[in-house]
Amino acid sequence: MASADGSLNGALMKAAEGCDLEEVQRLLEAGADATFIDDPPGVWGSCSRKGPLHVAISHRPWPREDASEAEVAEQFGRWKSILKLLVCAKADVNAKSAEYDWRGCGSTRTAFEMVMGAAMKDVELLELFLSAGGDANTKSVRHVHSMRTDGEAIHYLIHSAVNAADLEVARALLDARADVDAIDSRHFANERGHNQATDETALHQACSKPDLAMAALLLARGADVNLVRRDLELVALDVDSPTDDPRDPEYVRSTECVPVRETALHLALRRGDADLVVLLVCAGADITCHRKRGGETFSCEDLCAGNESLLKALQTEWTPETHRLFPAKVRESVEAALQIARRQQWPLPETVLFRVCALAAGGPTAPSSS
Repeated sequence: MASADGSLNGALMKAAEGCDLEEVQRLLEAGADATFIDDPPGVWGSCSRKGPLHVAISHRPWPREDASEAEVAEQFGRWKSILKLLVCAKADVNAKSAEYDWRGCGSTRTAFEMVMGAAMKDVELLELFLSAGGDANTKSVRHVHSMRTDGEAIHYLIHSAVNAADLEVARALLDARADVDAIDSRHFANERGHNQATDETALHQACSKPDLAMAALLLARGADVNLVRRDLELVALDVDSPTDDPRDPEYVRSTECVPVRETALHLALRRGDADLVVLLVCAGADITCHRKRGGETFSCEDLCAGNESLLKALQTEWTPETHRLFPAKVRESVEAALQIARRQQWPLPETVLFRVCALAAGGPTAPSSS
């Protein structure tokens, strides 16, 4: 029986590699094990550890350049169906695949990490892996160590969804308990002074774009509207260096790194987006908080630079009576976020924005998250 099982499992690996949907289904029905992990002895320390799910993901078929949209959709659909069969047959989405050569060069990744490139563009595929135990707070860490630059960047899936402006992918991640206030950080020290030190949330990124609908969704899930974004602004200096070698004692840097501290509201004001300002103010943004740049501070009124629309937006008061008078984009974005929150049974934040919008929409507010 062990031999028969081994034969079935080997055949399953080959069928997954060949993206043969019918054969994968037949083998699983015949008793092949979707949890099987092939881990043969390596040569001089090399390693090639993988299961059928890893193989299927890594052998996603790519369409011909002249393929029609229908052909592309069919090919992707068959591949996705194979993944679904394996996951439903209890393949572990967190099982690790390892590929290393005899020198120790290689990588280790889970099936969930491997599928992210496709899953972040297909909410059904993402939800399949999340429901099977994929971690919505999966992060990628990039280390850089070069002759001139050292540092690391940490990025979470929710940030990828915001940068792609994909509301449904963001919703799926938030449903699976993704941290709405996770910090996307980029910290690099450069010998020439081109340093980076950025710490920002998904809401900061949505406001930087700006993406009104995404900001409303994040706020509906409880994003902290007053968290401070930290950054370094590179300012060019009008200086000449006698040498181009930053390790030379006579080297003079041509840039200055100015620390910046700002909130989502400051970002919206600097973008000149009055609709976004209205959204943030009604969600509880602190209009008395100052933006800091080096040794300078700027009030929210200063950031308006005399723009009457922005100044008016800062004084916004959202009530049931004035709800319909608000900018259409703001109402539409908040109402869309509210619909998603109700559909997914999210507890809404206790802010004027969502209490009044829920009343104006003719339904009860969701339970408070506090």
